[in-house]
Amino acid sequence: MTITFILLQTTTQTSQPTVTIWTVIAVIAALISAFSAFKSRGYARRAFNLAQQNYNDRQANFSLYLIDAFRWTTKTKPKQRYLLFHITIFNKSDSKSSFKAELEIEYLRNDNSVARAIIPHDEKHHKEIPQKDISAFSNDIRIEEKGMQSKWMIFEQPQNAFIDYRIEKYCVKVTDTQGNNQITECSIIKELTND
Repeated sequence: MTITFILLQTTTQTSQPTVTIWTVIAVIAALISAFSAFKSRGYARRAFNLAQQNYNDRQANFSLYLIDAFRWTTKTKPKQRYLLFHITIFNKSDSKSSFKAELEIEYLRNDNSVARAIIPHDEKHHKEIPQKDISAFSNDIRIEEKGMQSKWMIFEQPQNAFIDYRIEKYCVKVTDTQGNNQITECSIIKELTND
C-alpha cells in the first residue's frame, strides 16, 4: 500500500517520463533487495542452527549403566578385597572419547558424619580375580564415536578401612577428558564365590 502511494505520488509530481521510469526501477530494486535480505536472514538462521547442532553433537556426551556389582575376597593372607562393577558406557558424541573411572565409597563415621573414599580403577587387579573370562576396562578407557562398551571395572578396597563404619553407597564415577562426568550408584554388592 505504501509503495503504491509512493509510486503514484512520484508519477503525479513529475511530468518527465524518464524520471518516473527511474523512480519505478529504484522502487522495484529496493523491493527486490528487501526480499533478498529477508530470505538471506532465513538462510543464515538455518545455517546457524545446523552449526549449533553439529557443535553439540561433537561435545562429550555419554551415559552409564550398571549391570552388576560383586565383592571378591582373596583366600590368601593378608586378605584383600576387590570390588567389581559391570558397567556399560555409551558414547553418544560424534567423536572418539577417552574416560577415567574411580569409585567413591560413602560411609558413616561414628559421629554420624558422612565421609567419602575415592579409589581409582586399575585393570591390573584382573589377575587377582578367579574368573578369568571377565574382561576389564583398561585404565584409559577409549570408546569410538556413537559406540558402546560393556566391561568390568575393578577397584581394590583398602584393607581394614571400613571395619568400624557402615558403607552407605558405592558410586562409580566416569569422567571424560573435558571434565564431564556421569555417576552410577549401588547400595548392595554381592559376594563373588569361587564356585
